[in-house]
Amino acid sequence: MEIGYRYDSPAVVREPGSAPLHEHPRDSAGRPGARAPHVVLNRDGTRLSTLDLFGRNFVLLAGSEGAAWPTAALAVAGRLGVGLDAHVVGGTGLADSEGRFPGAYGISPSGAVLVRPDGFVGCRAPEAVGAPEEALRQALQTLLCRGDGQP
Repeated sequence: MEIGYRYDSPAVVREPGSAPLHEHPRDSAGRPGARAPHVVLNRDGTRLSTLDLFGRNFVLLAGSEGAAWPTAALAVAGRLGVGLDAHVVGGTGLADSEGRFPGAYGISPSGAVLVRPDGFVGCRAPEAVGAPEEALRQALQTLLCRGDGQP
């Protein structure tokens, strides 16, 4: 079994200056192309892992100050005809009682990460951006290998 691999693909938004395609899993910190990290969260008094959120749709996970991300993500996914679940971690719904989520995913409280249904990080925005809807449209089109954004 290969632990710590990342892969390069047209279905991953690589970051400028990203590390080689193999690194220790604790160092990948939510880097696109790597498996999404496990972080224990709490929903309505029930503990769950971030990994429990993946498997059916794309999943957007925003930091506690990233309320604009889910609204933008759901709008873009609707236009592209893509299933997407969106969460603010640390807001209402998903609590991060240990405060590990931002560090594990390499984002600030205003950033967000987009995880593919297979549990691999597709793209991440370490901080808030001025036009989250446009950033997510471009990211989803890249992850879906759709240059024109058509469903």
